[in-house]
Amino acid sequence: MNRDEITGLYDDAYAATYDQEFLLAPLVKSDTDAELALLRKLLVPGTSWLDVACGTGFFLRHFPHVERAGIDLSPAMLRRARDGNENVPLFQRDFRDPFPEWNDRWGLTSCMWYAYGLVDTIGDMLKLIANLWAWTAPTGTCFVPLADPRLITGVNLPYQAPTHNSGKVMITGIMWSYVEDDGRKVHSHMLAPNIEFMVEQFEQYFQKVEVVRYPPAFEGWVGRPAILASGKKAR
Repeated sequence: MNRDEITGLYDDAYAATYDQEFLLAPLVKSDTDAELALLRKLLVPGTSWLDVACGTGFFLRHFPHVERAGIDLSPAMLRRARDGNENVPLFQRDFRDPFPEWNDRWGLTSCMWYAYGLVDTIGDMLKLIANLWAWTAPTGTCFVPLADPRLITGVNLPYQAPTHNSGKVMITGIMWSYVEDDGRKVHSHMLAPNIEFMVEQFEQYFQKVEVVRYPPAFEGWVGRPAILASGKKAR
């Protein structure tokens, strides 16, 4: 995850159209509504919330009476996020970097859309998961929508593939790129681990790890998944 690449991709022009393209367009609006509904259930009175990779601040903006904060790597997205999130602490930070001041601080931590997939390696992704665990309060919850390789590819990829020897072949996930219509914006070589792999990683940090699925956007579709993790373990 190169800082210059991220800031170049998520520039002011991109930030200006991001919500309409990725959160409010007909193809994704039902997923956004499902996520807002989940957030409403999780943000009970008195719950503080850290949105990691908060982007334009769209989700933060919907909960003005909640103590909340956000971090993102893109200055342009943060500038957009400040509109409608007055007095909300917003920080330009790399989510792979520890921040001990926030340990056990937040009743809810979230990492929306598929921001975790922008890292370069699985090792970097594990750093993010460790930070989400660290920043979540002992009685808190972590909420992470998942990029499902099976939905991305349209192929039922197994987590463990058949083999003829005594070893195991584990399909950790896929690497994929998203090329926008005009070809000028490319989300290059993103990671999308299998859901089972993600659950295993979160289970190292939380006692309860649940995969929830949103209502399908269209008839015959499969709803997108997300992780809800609670019961923070001591490490």
